[in-house]
Parts: sequence; structure tokens; C-alpha cells
Amino acid sequence: MSKKNKLNVRLTFALLLLLSIVPASMAQPHRFMGKKEFLPYTRNLPAIDRVELLKLELKDDRWNGKIEASKVLKGTKAQRVASLWRKQTYNQSDSACHEPGYAIKFYSRRRLLVYATVCFACDNMFFITPKLNRTQNFESENKLGEQLYEVFRLAFAETASVRRYTTVTQKR
Repeated sequence: MSKKNKLNVRLTFALLLLLSIVPASMAQPHRFMGKKEFLPYTRNLPAIDRVELLKLELKDDRWNGKIEASKVLKGTKAQRVASLWRKQTYNQSDSACHEPGYAIKFYSRRRLLVYATVCFACDNMFFITPKLNRTQNFESENKLGEQLYEVFRLAFAETASVRRYTTVTQKR
């Protein structure tokens, strides 16, 4: 066998090997790369039956502790949001800031399991319940992060429209 044929055989074998490994690794869920104390409240969030989405009131781009609007999701809708929360790509990064626009609460049998503020600008979450005293970063700009942002955006799109309409009619 010539050197050229041996090289072609090796390249073909390597390509076939690569093609068989890549799909198998793509089917695997991403390994949790976040801070371990957050694991039970992120990737391993228990079964939930209700989710409360909160739009936070901001003053000078900072949360003043007040809630501007809220929306409760139950049943299948709540479970979809919880599933999306579990699938986020959590990482070890640390942010210098946390300026949340939203918060989320997860409930199971009327018991609050998780209450976290979410900052899509800083790519992190701060857990109020349980009190963990630091942020957990996530990749807000990947597909799953964008889907989570869309959940909040759509939940409060109507609120923004009503506020805009009210402001316009009050000026008249």
C-alpha cells in the first residue's frame, strides 16, 4: 500500500471516529460548572408546581426593593420555566456587579423553594431564598439564556404596553 493510501485510510478512520464521538457528546447534558452550593437550586431544582415572575422596580438602574409587576405561572407553564432554569449553563465566573431587572420564585406545595433576582446585564443570579450571600453566574447570551430572558420579557410585555398607553392618555 502506498503512503498516500495509508494516509487516506488514517484520515478516513479519524473522521469516522470523530463523527461517532461528537453526536454522543452533544446528547449529554452539560456538566454543572457552577458553584456547588447553588446546585440544589439551579440544575437540581426539585419538582415545582408554581412559578412567580417578578419585574423589579429600578431607581438609578438599581433595585429599590419594590416590585413593579408580577405574574404567576402554574402547571405545565411553570414546569417549562423550571426546566429551562435547570438547563441554564452555570459557570464559576464572578461578576463585579448585580443590577437585576427581574426576580423569580419557585414553589412546591405552597412552600417557597427558591427566590432569586436575575441580572441579564451582569449574567448572574442572587439567591434571597435560600440565603447564599453571593451570586451564581450563567451564560445569559447563549440560546437557553435568551429563552429565559424571553420568558420574563413576554410576561411583562403587556404591563409595558398598559403603562405606555396610560402615560399617553394622561398627557392628553
